Parts: sequence; C-alpha cells; structure tokens
Amino acid sequence: MTVEPSFPATARAVLQRRSGITIWKQIADTLAQEIRDRHYLASGCLPSETALATRFKVNRHTLRQALADLQAQGLLRIEQGRGAFVQSDWVDYTLARRTRYSENMLRNRLHPVRQMLAGREEAATSAVAQALGLRRGGRVLVAELLQMAGEQPLGLATMYFPAARFAGLLDRLAAGDTVTQALQALGVADYSRVRSRVTTLLPDEALARTLCQPRARPVLCVESVDADTEGRPVKYGLTQFSGDRVQLVVDTADLAA
Repeated sequence: MTVEPSFPATARAVLQRRSGITIWKQIADTLAQEIRDRHYLASGCLPSETALATRFKVNRHTLRQALADLQAQGLLRIEQGRGAFVQSDWVDYTLARRTRYSENMLRNRLHPVRQMLAGREEAATSAVAQALGLRRGGRVLVAELLQMAGEQPLGLATMYFPAARFAGLLDRLAAGDTVTQALQALGVADYSRVRSRVTTLLPDEALARTLCQPRARPVLCVESVDADTEGRPVKYGLTQFSGDRVQLVVDTADLAA
C-alpha cells in the first residue's frame, strides 16, 4: 500500500515578499506547521521538490534552503534521490504478559485501525507447528493484518492459529472483530504472552511499500507465542514494525524474579 503525498486542502502558498522574513524561512515555517499538524502522516514524506517549488513559486535553491532548515530542526530526513521523509513521533509499543495492539494504541492516544490483507488455511511449517504444539503439517489459519495508527502504517502482523480449534476465526476477523474478540467468541476467555523474540531486518520492496518506508530503513521483527489460561498455545505471530515509527518497550513488572 502506497499513499501519495499531497498538500492540505487549505494549503497556504502565498508568501510575503516584503515582510522582512526571507522566503525560504516562510516556506520552512509553513511546512513545519503542516508537519506538526500531522498532515503528512499517511505518506510519511513531503511531496516532490518539483511539486513544492511549483506550489510556492520559487526555484530549487530557495526550496532546498527551507528543507535543510526543517532537517536541522529534526522534522525531516532528506535522502538523496528518494525524497524528504517526515520524522514521526515514536509510538511506544509495550511487550508484556498481556500484549494487545488496541491497548497499545490507546495508551499512545492514537486511534487503532486494522486492515485484514489476507486470510487462508495451510499446512504448518515445522517452526509454526512447534510453536503451536501441533504435528508438522497440521492445519493452521493464517491472517495477515496491517496495523495502523490513524492512517499511518505501523506494522504488518502475520498470525497463525490452530485450524481445528478455531474454525470460523478468519471470517470473524474479516468482519471486523479484533483478535481478542474473535478468540473470545470461540471459547478463549483470555490469553497471555508466553514469549517474545525481537530481531531486525531490512525490508524487501513489498514490505517497504506496505509500511510506506524506505528499503534502507530497518524494521523491528517481533516473533511471539500466546497461550490461553490453561497454557495451550492459541496464536503464533510475526509482526514487522516500522523502525522509524515504533519503539518497543519491555514491561518487566509482571515477570517472575
């Protein structure tokens, strides 16, 4: 999923050329306010230099002075040949015994949005089977969910569930249930995190496009297993978070000494 950057509908392009404030500074101030208003949250970057120069009716040299100032303020990251990327506020994503995406978003005062990109049933690989306590080749349900904060992609989650136990789960997720709601409807009153393993990698083209980020920026990979109150595994997951937008916080308050 790629979101093309655009200007605000109420974009101010009129510059005061005899105000005593340099033109490049006026451009920088205008764009800085739009960044702080989170207008470019969905795309993660500004429109092209050509589009910006046309909007403000200035040459490239003047425009680049403004962009350099925004980079010095920490509002942009300029990558040669790629564009000007907005430096997002970090989202704290807590890994704890009870890890929930929606609760993490609300804790950050963000609106949780989730899109189900794909759902299927397949034979479990050895790693998935071991995590879920199944025989190799046992059937699993697979859900690919794009986790967002408002319109900004944060992570791509691939989740595996035992197919025999959770028939109908994919339909519930596709209809809009959260994972917690779907599992509760299928008899799981509650579940908790058994383990989380964190690694990093550079995204391939498809993942970078889905997360709306450059390929040169790493993603945070969280491999996890969740179990019900009786200790039976209910979910194995791999979530790939945008490293520019998410920082992982490990909550040790409920860990045994």
